[in-house]
Amino acid sequence: MQHETQELYLFALHDGDLYRQQRESIEANLQRKFNKGIYDREKAAKMWLYFADNAAQKYHKDFRFYGKWFQTFNIDIRRELAGLFESEYFDLMKIRTDSE
Repeated sequence: MQHETQELYLFALHDGDLYRQQRESIEANLQRKFNKGIYDREKAAKMWLYFADNAAQKYHKDFRFYGKWFQTFNIDIRRELAGLFESEYFDLMKIRTDSE
């Protein structure tokens, strides 16, 4: 994992506003799809990419960087972060299902 990805990951993971405003609904949506058996990992990664984009925008705004938000964390970093969140949440859903 790149340093920038780790930085954005920790920020997104611990920001309460991002959690309440977006992450909760993404997780609930993906859980429903998983339970129905229609979970698509590519579509899930796309949802997480929207979350990563919003996290990058908020990080840029909170720390008052110059330039554009998408230059602070380029698309490769945001895609890596989206893949990481997708993989982690998918594994969590599998664990929950196996333990029931």
